[in-house]
Amino acid sequence: MSRPTSRENAARLTPWLVLTHDLLWAAAVMSGVLAVRYHVEGKPLPDHLLSHTTAWFTAVCAVVFLAFRQHRTMWRFTALNEVVKLAQAVIVANLILLPILFAVDRAQDFPRSTPLVVAPVLTAALAFGRVLAHALAHGDIGAPFRFQDRSRPPAVAVGSAKALSAYLKSRRRNAAQRIAGLVTLDGAPFGRTIHGVEVLGDLRRLTSILKAVGAAEDREPQLVLTEPRPGRELMEAVVSAAGEAGARVVRVRGERSGGGVVAVDAVDLLDRPPRNLDPERVRNLIAGKRVLVTGAGGTIGSELTRQALKLEPERMILLDASEFNLYAIDQALREEGYPAIWSVELGDVRDVKRLEELFARERPDVVLHAAALKHVPLMELNPAEAVLTNLGGALNVARLARDHCEAMVFISTDKAVNPTNVMGATKRVAERAVQAATCGGSVRTAVVRFGNVLGSTGSVAPLFERQIARGGPITVTHPDMERFFMTVQEASSLVLQAASLPQPGDAGSVYVLDMGEPVKIDHLARQMIQLHGLQPGDDIEIVYTGLRPGEKLFEEIFYDAETVRPTEIDGVLSAYDPAPDWSDLAGPIDALLAAAVARDETRVLAELQALEPAFQRT
Repeated sequence: MSRPTSRENAARLTPWLVLTHDLLWAAAVMSGVLAVRYHVEGKPLPDHLLSHTTAWFTAVCAVVFLAFRQHRTMWRFTALNEVVKLAQAVIVANLILLPILFAVDRAQDFPRSTPLVVAPVLTAALAFGRVLAHALAHGDIGAPFRFQDRSRPPAVAVGSAKALSAYLKSRRRNAAQRIAGLVTLDGAPFGRTIHGVEVLGDLRRLTSILKAVGAAEDREPQLVLTEPRPGRELMEAVVSAAGEAGARVVRVRGERSGGGVVAVDAVDLLDRPPRNLDPERVRNLIAGKRVLVTGAGGTIGSELTRQALKLEPERMILLDASEFNLYAIDQALREEGYPAIWSVELGDVRDVKRLEELFARERPDVVLHAAALKHVPLMELNPAEAVLTNLGGALNVARLARDHCEAMVFISTDKAVNPTNVMGATKRVAERAVQAATCGGSVRTAVVRFGNVLGSTGSVAPLFERQIARGGPITVTHPDMERFFMTVQEASSLVLQAASLPQPGDAGSVYVLDMGEPVKIDHLARQMIQLHGLQPGDDIEIVYTGLRPGEKLFEEIFYDAETVRPTEIDGVLSAYDPAPDWSDLAGPIDALLAAAVARDETRVLAELQALEPAFQRT
């Protein structure tokens, strides 16, 4: 058995030092009040009265303070809860003292008004040290005034002492949950309290604590995660414990949320490192410019639009082929209060005449090309449509951008690397075609490649949520399948950063966003089940359906022939492979597009294979 550390020994000793402090104050206040009272009346203070009254009062306070657990409070987190509880303990001690003194000697010579003076003076004396400790620790003498309504559902808050304190201080009185206990990550002593809420244990005991709270309250508790950046290891532990105990996991919404919480979702399960991004770099790209976003109603397009609108563009032009998506982004931007400097344009990037009219009228300086058909199984069934949009549409936009714009971003995918599906192959051919078509012009072209975006249309996270809501089963194609994931906010911010990298005439570089470590889809599914306080296999079944047409077990982000280098932007890599001449691509691409227009799928696949030999359809 390991010996206790100095910190553990100090934690065990501290409550008894607190009790000693409080009892010394109790003795000092009682003796002082008696001395002052007799001095004011001009009478000598009987020695026996001073000694036995002070002794009895100190003994009573020892019992009462222990019963009220005053020695277990953490002074640096003192709040009104503790002060009120102190006053209650002092009043009870004074009330108990009177019958004891009557039983001993009929309270001879004891002034009956003494308890009325002792109670407020002793309460103030005991509160002083606690409030002072709070002020020294936080620079704030006024502690929050908050009481808990026990009719609300119970919750256990998890975090460091600092994060827990910040959360408890920010909670509104009408918060949906009542915090029944705390679990600390940094060794705060068990049994102590923070803002009146008891520390029940550390992370090792989280499962048993959640089960005990649920049993005591006769209802399922919630788990409130208060850490702003919990990290993957903590998130794994919390989600696992919650699933085993049947507790739903929520997290603090933000520092100024008033204690508000939101459900933990799949995005929170990613341990994405913070990026050191240069906002001025992107501002120089967007500020004062006319910016066209294609596919503006999609997941990436709408987030690119939001981020670009914050950079003070002169005007935003939002193009989408989907009437509903275009209406949705237009309404969302109005409701979210963005400056009304955008217009919505219904149109398809396949339609050259529509694009020419739009470019001539709006004269965009920057084009963010996010329009694409991306659903892998659907594109396997509709290869001609994938070619016409993902390749033909991209070329239409690139040619107009080459002649009219300062910068263009083409958004690609990790599925373009050694593609096994039509969608990936069309994106790979489009990468090369966009580079070749814009090479030598004045436009700065950035081809940006990244993986799956959690929460985007067609991604697994929304599918899993729907399946869990229906009671299961969750469908996973293969237990070993892995994917790279990013949040839409991170992907969009890095896309804009990458757009500032290329110089006019550059060709051959594909900018690849650092996706971190791949995530097992099966593991993600299990964690999402546990987030709802359920157990995989017991409450929600997981069914393996097998790989769909065109799917890989593992995605790649680079070709072997590409030379990978870091860039000056944190989180963006450059993969260089010399771009082909447009003269070499023109004939094969024209043949591919002609086959797609004719809806000759056999020929489409053959021409696609000829253009991208790495394409091995599964």
